[in-house]
Amino acid sequence: MAINTSQIQQLLRPGLSAAFGDFAMYPAQWPEIFDTYESDKNQEIESEQKFLGLGQIRPEGAPTAVDTMGQRIVTTYVHRYVGLSFVITRMALLDNLYKSKFPHMVKSLKRSLAQTKEILAASVLNNAFDAAFPLGDGQPLCSLNHPIDGGVVANTPVVQSDLTEAALEAAVITIQQFRDQAGLIIHTKPKKMIVPTAGQFVAERLLGSAFRVDTNVNTISAIYNTQVVPEGYRVNQFLTPLQPNAWFLLTDSPDSFKHFIREKVETDVYTEQSTDNLIAKAVERYSFGVSNFRGVYGSNGP
Repeated sequence: MAINTSQIQQLLRPGLSAAFGDFAMYPAQWPEIFDTYESDKNQEIESEQKFLGLGQIRPEGAPTAVDTMGQRIVTTYVHRYVGLSFVITRMALLDNLYKSKFPHMVKSLKRSLAQTKEILAASVLNNAFDAAFPLGDGQPLCSLNHPIDGGVVANTPVVQSDLTEAALEAAVITIQQFRDQAGLIIHTKPKKMIVPTAGQFVAERLLGSAFRVDTNVNTISAIYNTQVVPEGYRVNQFLTPLQPNAWFLLTDSPDSFKHFIREKVETDVYTEQSTDNLIAKAVERYSFGVSNFRGVYGSNGP
């Protein structure tokens, strides 16, 4: 539906003291989670390989053990178009006495697309515990049963827990025991914490205090003094309020959270010949996903 004079009646009259609604937005938050790559294809496909496992003790006179290598997990990133447009009649455009206030055409379109990107990016964590959104290994992002040859790897606790000192320490220990597809322990460390708005104060107390919190024992905070979360925490306002107790530890494991740009934001403003209506639109094409579950440890709260 085109924006016409009936929808902007006050903008057609002199004496309007303010035309507001252009509020400040949060700075981009998805770059705190995702690494960005350029793409020149319809989709990107990534494959996790299994390399050789442990060496085997060979009894006297017996042959040397044989192991295999090869493809295990395949992740596909399908780039989707995201766009928005609006139409404004010639009369509404010409008779508007406050053109500097409305419409902010390109700015408004870019704001809308930017917040859409935040929501789509955050959905990767919002759906981290939902089996309906599996990774390439058939498991949700945070699972007790990510398959490897001869076993499974967990990147979530058996009993979901609030963010506490004990829960965070257990998460760090688990991360340091992550294994590759062959079952070998890999060098993995926590990097930063991502929390929803409801978790920011607990995160600050745990990571920012040199002494233990919520205890009458006057001892140092091992979490603070060892800096096991070196980049601290970030609040993501787009993590769903339905999971206020969820928290995530991002790790330094490579090839994890990925954002592929297929087409950057393009804007266009043109006049429709038959109606003289002005049309403004913006479109971009990208994808978000995770190739390596070891890039995160998450808990959904109790």
